[in-house]
Parts: sequence; C-alpha cells; structure tokens
Amino acid sequence: MTCVQLRGLSFALAISLACPIPSFGFDTELSDTAVREAYFLGQRHDDKSRTFLAGYSRHLPLPKNGPYVSEIRLLTPLAQVVETSSQQTAGYSAQQGLLDYRGRGDSLLLEIHIEFTPTYSANDAAGKKGITLRHEDFWRDLHYGIRQKDEWVQSHSMRGEPIYYASSDA
Repeated sequence: MTCVQLRGLSFALAISLACPIPSFGFDTELSDTAVREAYFLGQRHDDKSRTFLAGYSRHLPLPKNGPYVSEIRLLTPLAQVVETSSQQTAGYSAQQGLLDYRGRGDSLLLEIHIEFTPTYSANDAAGKKGITLRHEDFWRDLHYGIRQKDEWVQSHSMRGEPIYYASSDA
C-alpha cells in the first residue's frame, strides 16, 4: 500500500505595499493609454507577456538549512495590470482593466514564496526527521520587507496562504 506523503509545503505570502508615490520614483499615475497597452499585453497569453512578467520575479537557490525562500516577485502598478489581464479570459475588457487599476491605485505587490525544508521543521513523535506541519501563520515569525535608501517602507497589508503539495511516493 502506497501512502501519500507530504513532499513539500509552500507558503505564498502576498504583501501589498502602498507608499507615497514619490518614495518609489513614480511621477504620476499610469496614463489610460499605458493601462490599455498593459491590458493588451496581458491578453496575448504568449511568450511576450510571460517574458514581461518574468522580469519581476527572482528564483533563489536552496539554502543549506532553514526555510527556503524559493521566489520573490515585486510587481509594479504596470506589471499588476498585465498580470491581472493575463489571468482573465472571456468577458474582461480594457475598460474593466482600467477600472481595476484605478481601484488598486499605485501600489506595489510583493510576493514571497517560502517552502519548508527538512532542516526547517520539527521531528515527529518517533524522532523521525522530515517535513511536519507548522502553524499556518508561521510566516509572521520571519522578517521581510522593502527598504529604499536605508529606510524601511511600511506595508499597507499582509496575508499568508498555505499551499500543500502531496506525493504518492512511499
């Protein structure tokens, strides 16, 4: 009998940072034309839109111990329009993309993907090492954020979301 084993546990943490526009070098909000062009780039659903969004992500190497910060994404207002548009299919218009942008405003979205490793988990009751479940808000125990010119930028909101991966390996 093959038992399902927890292979990895990943947490996606999305931190939406709303800062005064000058602190990030934005002179003005995005023009209607820029939002429209970003909408159409997202609607392409091809290599051009994927390449554009890939520029906003960094994949990090696995550490020798501790939690694995596997990916960090920092999405600008323009990148958020492209991503939102790329996630939509039928019935999503350029006008809706503009309304969504205006509703969000000029904020930055920081996503940090944290994965458990064998060195970042507790032993089970039998002393067997491996990945074990932690409390779902463990990410609050870690320190992260954005710093610009030696000043930390205050986050507007934070949330964490567990993503479980299972394997049928015995």
